[in-house]
Order: sequence, then structure tokens, then C-alpha cells
Amino acid sequence: MLKDLILSEKTKGTIAIVAAVVMYFTPDYIDAIIEAGLAAVGISKLVIKEEE
Repeated sequence: MLKDLILSEKTKGTIAIVAAVVMYFTPDYIDAIIEAGLAAVGISKLVIKEEE
């Protein structure tokens, strides 16, 4: 159940939005760490659209 919650599109969108806001205020070297964490969760881009 927790896995389904984490992998849902709404959760991924929320995580991407929070990451984008945090990345705005952090230096570039921390942005790389955040991007690696997002990739580990399965978010490859910060803009999430529903796939057709």
C-alpha cells in the first residue's frame, strides 16, 4: 500500500514541486544531489504530465 502511494502520479507531482522549490534556493552542487534522489524515486523530470 505504501509503495502504491509513493508511485502514484499525484505523489510524484507533489514531490517534484517541492523539489523544484527547494532547488531554487540551493546551490548547484546540492541540486545534483536532489536530482539523483528524484531519479532514485522514479521522477526523471520535474514537470509531470499524464502520459497518453
